[in-house]
Amino acid sequence: MTRNPLKNLKGIAGQARNDKINYNIMLPKVGYFKFHIESYVCDFTEKATITVMTRFMLDAASIHAQQREFGYEHILKDNVVWVLSRLSIQMDEYPDHNQDLTVETWIETVSRFFTQRCFCFINQSGKIIGYARTIWAALDMQTRRPIDIPAWRPDMLQYVESEKQCPIEKMSKIPPVEGVESSMGYTVRYSDIDINKHLNSVKYIEHAINIFDLDIFREKIIHKFEMVFLAEGMYGDKLKLHKQNLPENEYIIDTKNGEESICRCRIIWK
Repeated sequence: MTRNPLKNLKGIAGQARNDKINYNIMLPKVGYFKFHIESYVCDFTEKATITVMTRFMLDAASIHAQQREFGYEHILKDNVVWVLSRLSIQMDEYPDHNQDLTVETWIETVSRFFTQRCFCFINQSGKIIGYARTIWAALDMQTRRPIDIPAWRPDMLQYVESEKQCPIEKMSKIPPVEGVESSMGYTVRYSDIDINKHLNSVKYIEHAINIFDLDIFREKIIHKFEMVFLAEGMYGDKLKLHKQNLPENEYIIDTKNGEESICRCRIIWK
């Protein structure tokens, strides 16, 4: 029987769930979470994929927030959910099958409407193999508008770790596609939607990388992946992805619902 890559996290998560919020308990600002790279999360290169790294990253973020009592189950009582706004991952290499991976995560900043969370990926040998940045908004589920985070949860400010470095560039604007090289369409189905009833962020990545031919995955790796969410994708939406090739192994992918862009990605291969 294979080991569950989320086994350790599930134990931690279970301990973290508590109906009563206690602001007096101060946990470490940086969280450390271990995963195991099973065969079923690898592609034909026998390595974890960019989508798997994203899932691990989001799992670590979820548990880190839940332990500090501003995770999904706590904030749902305020009719609020965390929504991923921007994502940037930079990988120098990907972990191999049957290896362990440690994901570090911490909150770098908390501003009025957004909080920035960073990540560090460490392989079984203790080598740093990548970093990531994410930007989140706290969304009122009724109005679908962002709320003032410090006013709503001032306790989050005590968990800001501004001294720990995340040495990848801050996320830049992703331009719309001009001069489409290729396109691919799909309809949002049951397996695409998440607990918030919209298109799951990892599914955006899966569909974006599926626009590439298999040969590029044989020859290169995704070194940098940036994504910005512009609107929600919902069940039944008929979406179309447009790809533009730029110099130096860079691609822009624009996911559209009709004429409206709902997500843009920048992918750099090496």
